[in-house]
Amino acid sequence: MALVGEHDAYSAGRLEGELAVLLDEGRRIVVDLRDADFIDSSTLGALLSARRVAQQAGLGFTLVLPPRDYTQVSHLLDLTGLRSAFAIYDSLDDALEGARRGKCEGGSVRSAA
Repeated sequence: MALVGEHDAYSAGRLEGELAVLLDEGRRIVVDLRDADFIDSSTLGALLSARRVAQQAGLGFTLVLPPRDYTQVSHLLDLTGLRSAFAIYDSLDDALEGARRGKCEGGSVRSAA
């Protein structure tokens, strides 16, 4: 799943619903945040909630957020201290592999190993 542009309270409910459907189907989730310009606390809450459900179900939940571009999303994760709550990968391929391995938390990860 890719988040593009701005995401706030208005779109958080839809995101939460879509993530819930995927998790109910037993799917591992990768959220690509490379093109997200802004997320607010409701969007972050939806991601945290889905990550918790994925972890409890033994499913992977990873984020793609390259460190070379320090974005508002990166700033929010650092400001809230929640970076370590997510398994964050530099590339989509590494995030997919991390999700396959059941990763859900642990901060920035350089490889899927």
